[in-house]
Amino acid sequence: MAPDVPPSAGKEPQAEGGLGLPLESRLAILIKAVEQSPVSILVTDTQGHIEYVNPKFCEVTGYASSEVLGQTPRILKGGFLSREFYQELWTTILGGQEWHGVFHNRTKDGRLVWELASISPIRDGAGTVTHFVGVKEDITELRRLQEQLVEMAHHDPLTGLPNRTLFYDRLTQALAQARRRKASFAIFYLDLDGFKAVNDAWGHEAGDTLLTLAGKRIQECVRESDTVARMGGDEFTVILTDLASKDHARTIADLILEALGQPFILGPEVGTITASIGISFFPEDGASADLLIACADAAMYLVKQTGRNGYRFGGLG
Repeated sequence: MAPDVPPSAGKEPQAEGGLGLPLESRLAILIKAVEQSPVSILVTDTQGHIEYVNPKFCEVTGYASSEVLGQTPRILKGGFLSREFYQELWTTILGGQEWHGVFHNRTKDGRLVWELASISPIRDGAGTVTHFVGVKEDITELRRLQEQLVEMAHHDPLTGLPNRTLFYDRLTQALAQARRRKASFAIFYLDLDGFKAVNDAWGHEAGDTLLTLAGKRIQECVRESDTVARMGGDEFTVILTDLASKDHARTIADLILEALGQPFILGPEVGTITASIGISFFPEDGASADLLIACADAAMYLVKQTGRNGYRFGGLG
């Protein structure tokens, strides 16, 4: 005889997908998943007031849940993101769409953290947005490692100065700005006279110390807006932007020669060097990076061949 009711009658509703778990069990699993999640989760009302945070949120931010409930996420604002950033965020989620981005937030103890975030609307049975749920992952360490890799790719590991790659990037920018503004700038190509003798006499450690100190002395002779780079070995370059006249380049060259001519304390030893500097000007000596560098390099070698410890303009003899 056929049963009067379907086999499922009188039982708990079954999970979609055939999981076979009662609704109460599924809710319990969901709560545990949120509470034990490895990422931060918060729920707000449509005005942004926080109604729930999970333990990971408290761990990352340093705030107890009682301290943030009723507050808005502005309590975490690091102050580094623009008004337009937050306007775009609110326009997206109030329009019922998911938002994805990166926050630069501040924890309770003042530490800054980067968080990869997704914010989604929560709808009721009628499709009306009633809440928002935010899921955030702390990527501070990842950002730090990325910044280290960028630093390593663009800076000399010994002196900390821009390397050849970053120098060419800065030179390209200087060319573009000078063309746009019809301005002039200068390139210095600089070689340390006597470095090999110091390195051979007292070893690589003394040589490395000398290169580092020489780089710092050159930097101290120019403006913060100028660029000092180490091209390799004992060769350095300088980009002097916004030149009012060639006299400015002469003044800087004299300052560099004087600074590098002072004794260097290299542990128990005291070393002395000089420098040979070749100088080229945009646009007189070249309209491209390669021409300007070649002109300054050639002028530097002429200084080497005619006594060292001086400078020479590439296009002016």
